[in-house]
Amino acid sequence: MKRAFSALTHVGRRDGSNQDSIGWDERQGLWLVADGMGGHERGQAASALVRETLLASAADADLTERVMEAHRAVMCAGSGDSEQSNMGSTVVCARFGAHACEIVWVGDSRAYLWRRGRLSRLTRDHSYVESLRQGERMSEAQARAHPESNVLTQTLGMGQTVPSRVLIELRARDWIVLCSDGLTSELDDAAIAEALRQSPTPQAATERLLDAVLAHGGRDNVSIILVPSRVSLARSLLGRGGHLERSTLLWLAALAGALLAVLVVFVAKHSGVLS
Repeated sequence: MKRAFSALTHVGRRDGSNQDSIGWDERQGLWLVADGMGGHERGQAASALVRETLLASAADADLTERVMEAHRAVMCAGSGDSEQSNMGSTVVCARFGAHACEIVWVGDSRAYLWRRGRLSRLTRDHSYVESLRQGERMSEAQARAHPESNVLTQTLGMGQTVPSRVLIELRARDWIVLCSDGLTSELDDAAIAEALRQSPTPQAATERLLDAVLAHGGRDNVSIILVPSRVSLARSLLGRGGHLERSTLLWLAALAGALLAVLVVFVAKHSGVLS
């Protein structure tokens, strides 16, 4: 059966192995992207361990705690084997419920929401440059050009880690995008949005994004997962508790007013009131 989501990972235009890992469990509604670090073999081992730990955890376990379990697993692997020392990984994972999506992340792998032709960043990088952006007026272009743009303040397997979390209510036709920094280091948000705008399906979107990354240089491993919302259009029109949202009510009122005006003109013309 053809799957509704699309996922890919690519080594990019660089030597060595792919240190990214991607994974999912559709029964749990869980998807993840991990980007390993510490050298080719160590980075590959770290991201693979993150993936295996998250997918092996109990389905009803708290997602933040599952990420912390992965952190402890990588830290233990690094401390117990000198060849694996100084290994770490980022992670961004999404767990889909009936009407909402929970995002938990550590590092600079990101999650985006694509809704009605607009791209919104759901995560904020655990990085030195992002911490500067919180206190200073710094544009995305300035942040991308900063000489320390790749310095992370949190990773799995190294130091103190406090995962971040966000919960978003889903609507019909929403797409959740998960990616490693191999995508965002080559393409800014505007370029990502343009690729999504030109893509009718999740598979077309991931392939177009990968082509754009490689055309731009592809200097890092790149991983992309795109998962469409399963919320129906009817559900999107209803707010919490099954009541129509205010925006929906206003839209329906405007539509009813317009139809009433047309009806009045039509009746007036056919009754001879209007010549």
